[in-house]
Amino acid sequence: MALINEITKILRKIKSKPGTEHTVLIVLFAVTILYSFLLADKRYNNYEFGKFDLGNMAQIVWNTANGRFMEVTDQFGTNMPRWGMSHVDPILALFAPLFWFYQSPMLLVLAQHLLIISAIFPLYFLIKIKTKNSLAGFLVVLTYILYPANGFSLVWTGFHGISFTAPLLIWMVWFLERNNFLNSFKDSNFSKRKMTINKVIYWILVILMLMGKEEIGAILAMGSIFLYFKNKKLAMQTVIVSLVWFFLAFFVIIPSYANLRQQSITTFVERLGATEADIQSAGGDNFFISRYSYLGSNYAEIAKNIVLKPGLVINVISQDDKLTAVNNLLGPLGYVVILSPFWIVSLPDLAIVLLSKDEIFDISNHRIAFVVSSLFLSYVYLLAFLNSRFLKSKISAVKKLNIGLISTGFAFAVLFMSVWFSQKTENPLYISARSFVELKIVNRIFAKSVDYSASVSYKFGDIRRAKVPRNTKECLDEMNQIIEVYDPKIYTGPDYLGAQSSLREVNALYPSRYWDSDLVIADLFDSKTFEPLGSLGWPLNKEGLRRMLESGNYAHLYSCGQVSAFAKGKLNDSSEFIEEFSKYKEGDPISCPYELSTGSISLCIRSMNLPAETGTNDSLPFVVEITRGQGEFNDRMTFWTFEKSDDPDTKISFINYTSVGFRESIDTATEYQTVTESYYPVFSEDFLPGEYNVFYGVGDLLKAKEMYVGRVVVVKK
Repeated sequence: MALINEITKILRKIKSKPGTEHTVLIVLFAVTILYSFLLADKRYNNYEFGKFDLGNMAQIVWNTANGRFMEVTDQFGTNMPRWGMSHVDPILALFAPLFWFYQSPMLLVLAQHLLIISAIFPLYFLIKIKTKNSLAGFLVVLTYILYPANGFSLVWTGFHGISFTAPLLIWMVWFLERNNFLNSFKDSNFSKRKMTINKVIYWILVILMLMGKEEIGAILAMGSIFLYFKNKKLAMQTVIVSLVWFFLAFFVIIPSYANLRQQSITTFVERLGATEADIQSAGGDNFFISRYSYLGSNYAEIAKNIVLKPGLVINVISQDDKLTAVNNLLGPLGYVVILSPFWIVSLPDLAIVLLSKDEIFDISNHRIAFVVSSLFLSYVYLLAFLNSRFLKSKISAVKKLNIGLISTGFAFAVLFMSVWFSQKTENPLYISARSFVELKIVNRIFAKSVDYSASVSYKFGDIRRAKVPRNTKECLDEMNQIIEVYDPKIYTGPDYLGAQSSLREVNALYPSRYWDSDLVIADLFDSKTFEPLGSLGWPLNKEGLRRMLESGNYAHLYSCGQVSAFAKGKLNDSSEFIEEFSKYKEGDPISCPYELSTGSISLCIRSMNLPAETGTNDSLPFVVEITRGQGEFNDRMTFWTFEKSDDPDTKISFINYTSVGFRESIDTATEYQTVTESYYPVFSEDFLPGEYNVFYGVGDLLKAKEMYVGRVVVVKK
């Protein structure tokens, strides 16, 4: 209670000074923008935004700015209008003029941050209109800033048309409340000219929201129910415009372009020979209708079975992940917010996420953007209701209490809940502050120095536990530099590089377009392309790599971690079968000089020839002769590790794409068949020269081993 009183005193001081309220709001707006955008920019620089979805959004804007209206490279490598991917969000086209002056995917993110956080202004003034309580207004603003779902929208989701336009709903409701819901009475203070301007502003807000995504028409039609009791004519006009857009998007535009997606899938599957891929699961009039396949195969069946088979619906919406998401949405607003019915305007979006059999309902998902806006408007109207009930009370004691403390106390309690849920849900805004303290301050204070002055001694054949190479930031920075230097018109690569590579005509997901890209960056673990086809990404990614290398049209540029870069040119590396060792038995030291085994797969290293010296432009290969032992290779791979002899923390590890990139490789060898591989490692210009211990490894993401095979001196040539 004492804390509430202190906060109340501070807020009253703010209220007592003219203009201070606006200054405080502007400061909160600026600080939140700076803090949240820096966190989002850090995620971008750490490659945590991918082609899906920031890369797609940026490419659409870039292509539009270059005369290809709303064009994007789909999941399977074909360029098509955005609606071919079953989304209608033309709001993106409005950003094209900005790209004439400055081109960056983060420009879209900044615009989204500005609009999401700008909602604190209409929220505050709505509270002032409905309760005359500025103290409660500030508490609602703080709750909005600290609300977990908003933290994820700002830091986590990049940019989406629906997230960008959702705050406009709050702006529109404030605008309507401020202007008497655009009613014109004889005794009104509104002139005819002002009424015309207000109507133009209203329709601009409506059109902008409709441009955000295909289902927003249904949301605004639902919202017109509340508008009807204030302005029947305007409500009916809004319903007509909104539903026309909704039906046009879902039943005309999206189905009309579905054939482009089907052709794209067919081409992709034929190029890879992926006969087991489920083409139909990604086909149909709408790319996403398979998420509701348990209810039917088309809109009519789905709508009918929602009514006739409620048991199916209950089974899906009662899943733990969906109940958790509902709790994380309502909990930060004290749950009772559902007593104020305005939130039902977001039922179309709630239906999309609740009814899906896929896990797309979460506070970190952009699909709930309008749900958040409608919940906060419900919160405002709930505060207004509480305020009016106490004002009308006939009990004098209650009237004396009603000096703003009731609504202020309620708003403070909700703010506390929002803070508590921020910790529970790991709101990025909260987590980043905690991580800063732990990593930048505590860890530095207690950091221990390590002395690597003594070189570690190895002998050929020594085996140690290992980890399959992972992508470090340094590795991805180098790959991004390759993209910038080559600046390919047609590019294909993994999803996580798709935001940085987005500003080009064709920005495909590997292995799509492996056959004609100017630059290919392959990651055999990235399976984004195959998720809707019901196929495993690993074997098809390998098949794409094999076909690309065997075409003889691509040269190896660089490898690190799980990624390898290739550009059009001549490939030096090779592999070939030489013989079968029928007498070789797993674990037999006579037949196998050096065995490398993880338990699930065994290899026999028969010989290893390393150059004494190598460098950034070396011409001498690393030659290894391997016999495949028992066990299935499947998603196993071989890899190299170069570890500085006097500093084990300085190392580079990368997957040996030769072993999984040729038909005559260890990946396709039969049991006890021997392969000779000639591999030309390529080192970055930034790689530190010196003496390195070289290890050759095998394994998967769970278990791996590597063998010491010699030392080389890396020099800059």
